[in-house]
Amino acid sequence: MFPLISFVFFLVAIPYTLNPTLAVVDPLSVPNNKFGIHIIQATPDESSPAASLVNSTGGDWGYITVLIESRDRNESKWQEFFNDLRRRHLIPIVRLATKPLNAHWERPYEKEYEAWADFLDSLNWPVKNRYVVIYNEPNHGKEWGNFVDAKMYAKVLDQTITALKNKNRDFFVLNAGFDASTPSKPPQFEDQVTFMRQMEEEVPGIFNKLDGWVSHSYPQPNFTGSPGNIGRGSVRTYLWELKLLGQFGVTKNFPVFITETGWQHAEGINYNPNYPSADTVAEYYKNAFENAWTPQRIVAVTPFILSYLEKPFDHFSFKTSNNSTYYPQFKTIQNVPKVSGRPVQENKAQLVKGEIYSTIVSGESYDISLTFKNIGQSIWNDREQINLLPVSGEQELKLEAGFPDNTLVEPGEEFTFYLHLTAPEKGMYKVVLNLFEGDREFDSPPFEFTTEVKDPVILQVKSALKWKKYAKGEYLLRIEGAVGPDLIGVGESVQKVYISESGQSEEFEARNLLPEYTFDFTLEKPFYRSKTISQKVSSGVNILDFEALSPDIISILLHPITFFKQK
Repeated sequence: MFPLISFVFFLVAIPYTLNPTLAVVDPLSVPNNKFGIHIIQATPDESSPAASLVNSTGGDWGYITVLIESRDRNESKWQEFFNDLRRRHLIPIVRLATKPLNAHWERPYEKEYEAWADFLDSLNWPVKNRYVVIYNEPNHGKEWGNFVDAKMYAKVLDQTITALKNKNRDFFVLNAGFDASTPSKPPQFEDQVTFMRQMEEEVPGIFNKLDGWVSHSYPQPNFTGSPGNIGRGSVRTYLWELKLLGQFGVTKNFPVFITETGWQHAEGINYNPNYPSADTVAEYYKNAFENAWTPQRIVAVTPFILSYLEKPFDHFSFKTSNNSTYYPQFKTIQNVPKVSGRPVQENKAQLVKGEIYSTIVSGESYDISLTFKNIGQSIWNDREQINLLPVSGEQELKLEAGFPDNTLVEPGEEFTFYLHLTAPEKGMYKVVLNLFEGDREFDSPPFEFTTEVKDPVILQVKSALKWKKYAKGEYLLRIEGAVGPDLIGVGESVQKVYISESGQSEEFEARNLLPEYTFDFTLEKPFYRSKTISQKVSSGVNILDFEALSPDIISILLHPITFFKQK
């Protein structure tokens, strides 16, 4: 953006009819909070006041426009910033930029669209729509290698759209905002109409490939025009642009993103009496939000700029030069009533630990834990409680869910849900579960388990003792991996068994063992070294043959009389 002379035309507002865009989600098909702000730094120092500004007075999930330079494609930095935006309920509109060279921006290097696509696709975005603006005001030479080139921009735009869409259809691709007031003075400036005509000639249908329309609806002349003005060079420039798009064969009703707009106020590093006062600018913003930016097709309005305390944009800044307070427009916009937005987010989960056992014992009760990892975009329990529930019509095995608390679970984190199951009569059963946010099922596929209810496992222990003619006596049988409420430790049960002179115990039920599962069995007897075997068990009788236990020499030497008296 640069202060230039305004050329104003008049037109009638164009109504918006809701219809799907090329992106996955029409942002106007859900409650939408159009209030936003343009920021410079991807830090909490800016995201925090931005959220305070746009999510106030009933508002939620407002927008920010932020620039990413090609030399700043740092995945960890931007992922943490996106995570911060997710927590603050801010929707990013990312504007691509190359890198500055002297007093202008370089042109994209060959196939830079591939690097952008790889980088942007590596990030977990806060919402499903990934809003990306392809560079900035290319009808200014300083924004495009120091001379305008509509044909090249059209090609780059086309290539970048293709690269992004090939990575993920959720990329919501937007044009660079144009300076509608720029005169035709090549090579430094080109009139927007001429520039767009050259783009269409170079890549026919280029505008129809967009998912929405970005407008820089500045109040000219000199960024001080009245909020009541209409037409080109006003805060309603977007309407003039939409009509212009029709002349280039665009048939879609584009949702509109006003990513730059705003007035210069007199206050700044140096007071400028040629600009309206900050109080007047505050009233201008209120007027524009209540009148000029009310059409339903407007998705976001992100005025320029939240904080810019140096020349040349200090007169646009919402923050004052003392770096701790804000000009009146901040409080004025805060107080304007807003909508609580509800952008679509991907809710996805991955089961990382636990199962509903494939075999269980009839009549037994089981407490089951299932641990899920958040692999989606939403923060679980941030809007509505997340529950693990049976999928309607698929439940045969009856489970009682232990509903979780309202712990916030961010993407990448895990949470454990608890279920209680009482096994029915013998037979095959199926259970299909999924996570739900309120009454909305998660986007990830349901988790299906099939289990067979069987008769219990019956054990018989067989053993002998070295240095003893008979193995007769009392033993302890420890079982690792058993399930049930009456366990000694985590997954451990202890059973007293009596082995007769025949070298084996009586048969006994082990209802805390799952048929067709493998467990570790350890047999213990005083003065003998314990012995462990690993064995898969089945319904019915299972013989645990420990063969002969060896004497514990040290224990015998310490207590010889007790050992030899032992029967």
